[in-house]
Order: sequence, then structure tokens, then C-alpha cells
Amino acid sequence: MSLLKNTWKNKTLLFMSLPALILFALFSFAPLYGLVLAFKKFDYKLGFDSPWCGLDNLLFLFKSKTSFVRITRNTVFYFIAFTAIGTICNVSLAVLIHELSYKKLGKICQSIMIVPAFISAMAITYVVNAVLDTSNGMLNQLLISLGKDPVRWYMEAKAWPLILILVKMWQGTGYGSVLYLSVLSGIDTELYEAAELDGATKGQRIRYVTLPMLLPMVVTMTLLSIGYIMRSDTGLFYQVTKNTGAIYSTTQVIDSYVLNSIMESSNFSTTAAVTLYQSLIGFLLVIVVNYAVKKINEDYALF
Repeated sequence: MSLLKNTWKNKTLLFMSLPALILFALFSFAPLYGLVLAFKKFDYKLGFDSPWCGLDNLLFLFKSKTSFVRITRNTVFYFIAFTAIGTICNVSLAVLIHELSYKKLGKICQSIMIVPAFISAMAITYVVNAVLDTSNGMLNQLLISLGKDPVRWYMEAKAWPLILILVKMWQGTGYGSVLYLSVLSGIDTELYEAAELDGATKGQRIRYVTLPMLLPMVVTMTLLSIGYIMRSDTGLFYQVTKNTGAIYSTTQVIDSYVLNSIMESSNFSTTAAVTLYQSLIGFLLVIVVNYAVKKINEDYALF
């Protein structure tokens, strides 16, 4: 009764959030029913009445130990690399823009870095191809001008971890810095003034005032991202790499592996099974990491 009373008391806020809650229910909770397909042998004619098949759909991922180890290793590696390097880039850009917020350079940096976040994977694919193309790519043209042989980049698996990391950072750094900028804009200026009066240099103010203020947001964003540790940007790993088999050893992740399987067999049960697997791993990791963070500093934990 008390809950209903408090809810009605804040009815204005409730009505304001209603559209978002409806969308969340439609796109997050309603599709959960589809997870039953993970345990069925899907038949287009029968739909959800398709026969049960137990764990067969999950086991397909483990049939090839070599493929499973490779795609899992790549998925986890890129998640760690994107999260670690991305956080450093986002925080660095946010601090740079904050320090130069009243100068023209700050606005230029912000504009240049945020624009790529709204560029589609297809457009990024064209840009990457223009740089790496064997015949007319800018990078190979540069190598030729230096008297070196051109490189067939789409056949060089070892080069792609660096390429994908650079593309991801270029695409996501600007937009990723927005949340950190919102935190910086809320810092009490008196803290900087007090530090300045104590003789702190600009570098010391960033180290002892700015970065500690950003730490809770960094921890929160990291905890939230851990739930997606087994997921990847399909556009990046499937389109940008042109799904080239020669570089699978360093570019194929679970999502692109499943997409290839779907293209070949159109088995929706397989997709549901892998999605369930990815979600369970992400959920368990969020619980474990949040528990560890809570033990270290309860204020930084999500729950």
C-alpha cells in the first residue's frame, strides 16, 4: 500500500518515464520468450511449436574445439582491449576538452572526435578499404613512395588486431567521452581554486582533483560493459574485415561466427542458443565483478 501511495505521489515522473518503460518492456522483456527456441529444433512451419532438442543447439558451438577456443579468445581479447584503451582515450579526451572548453581548440577536438560515432559500419568499411586496398590504398601508396613493396592487408592476420583497435577508437572515443564530460562539468570549481591556492600545477590538479572525481564513473561504465564481454560489434568484425577467411585467426569473434552459420543454414535456434550463452556469461561476470568491487569500495558497486 505504501508503495502504491509513493508511486501515485510521484505520478508526474512516472508518466514522463512511461514511454521509455514501454519501449524497454517491448524490446527487452517481450523477446525473452524467444529463448525457448534455444532448446528446440526450429521449423518454419511449426514456429514455437517446433520439437524440443535439449542442448543440441548449444553444443554446436563446442563441436570444433579449435574454432571455439579461437573465437572465444578473440572475443575476450577485443573486449579487454576496447574497454581498457577506450576508457583511457575517453577520459583523456574529456579532460582535454574540459581544460580547453573556452578555447577554440577544445571545440575543434570535440567536433572531430564525436562525428565518427554517427558514421555507419558500411561507411567505415569504405574508409578502411580506401586506406588498406592492395592496389590503390593510401597506405600502400605511401609504402611504394618509400620504395617498399605493397602489403596485402586483407591477407595479413597479424596486422588486424591493431587495425581494428584503431578503427574502434576512432569511431567510439568522441561519443564515449560525453558521459565523462558531464561529470567534469559538475565538479565544484572551488576544488580547483583551492588546489591552485595551495600551489598545485595544472597537471597536479588533473591528477588529484579531476581523475579521482571521474573514477566512480569509470568503474560504473566498466561494470556495465562487462555484461557484453561475449558480444562484439558485428559491423566491425564482419563488414570492416570483409569477412575474409584468411584473417579469421585474429578477427573472427562469436557474433561473426554465428552470423556466418546463420547465412549458411538460417537456423534461428542456433542464434537463440548462442545469445543465451553470451547473456548468461555476461550476467555471471557482472555479479562476480560487482561483488569484488563492493568488497573493495561499496560506494563504487552497482548494487
